[in-house]
Amino acid sequence: MKRCLLCLKELPLFQGLDRPDFVDVCLNATKKIVSKGDYLFRQSEHADSICLIKAGKLKLVHNTEEGRENILEIVGPGEVLGETALFQEQDRPYSTIALEDTKLCCFNREQFETLIRQNPTFAIKIISHLGNKLYRSLRQAGEDAGIPVKEKLLRVLVRLAEEYGRKISEGTMIDLEITQQELADMVGASRVMVAQILREFKAAGIILRNAKHYVLRTDPCMERHFP
Repeated sequence: MKRCLLCLKELPLFQGLDRPDFVDVCLNATKKIVSKGDYLFRQSEHADSICLIKAGKLKLVHNTEEGRENILEIVGPGEVLGETALFQEQDRPYSTIALEDTKLCCFNREQFETLIRQNPTFAIKIISHLGNKLYRSLRQAGEDAGIPVKEKLLRVLVRLAEEYGRKISEGTMIDLEITQQELADMVGASRVMVAQILREFKAAGIILRNAKHYVLRTDPCMERHFP
């Protein structure tokens, strides 16, 4: 139990809460390990649980009616998945696939409702979390609207470097094994176009490839390299 509580206290969502407020939730939490490439849940499944990522990374994927796969976001430790299930019955709007072996704590709706009733502070944290998530999504959509694919791809690489970067001698290594197709799905372009742009970035000294990872080498200013 002590290990479980310490694990939860490391997550921003639980910081500041007293032990009695979530000890019962912790006892009943379902611990999950999702292997790389496997699904945590699939699009259109009924949403009846909330999951907290303890370790690892997942991609959120939406499949359109036309059969196109769009990567909405990549999430890692401390992120919450399925929190809207707290407020209404619904189906999953996207699939969640592990980019690496991932550990999670999952809770059902009843457990979270009990915790919220016992501690209004936690309800405020949930609302704040959802508000920040919506703001980030709207801001990202606004920033991406109408900009060239080249700049959009560079912004994605910069964001991934900020969130999952690790400093090495050559620059900032993005600690994700991400493919050209996955990058294409994130910016809404073809793999061929993304491959060409990545070659241009490499020739301009912006990125390099370190084994299976991309490394951001320089200040990624589009105007400097691509007037």
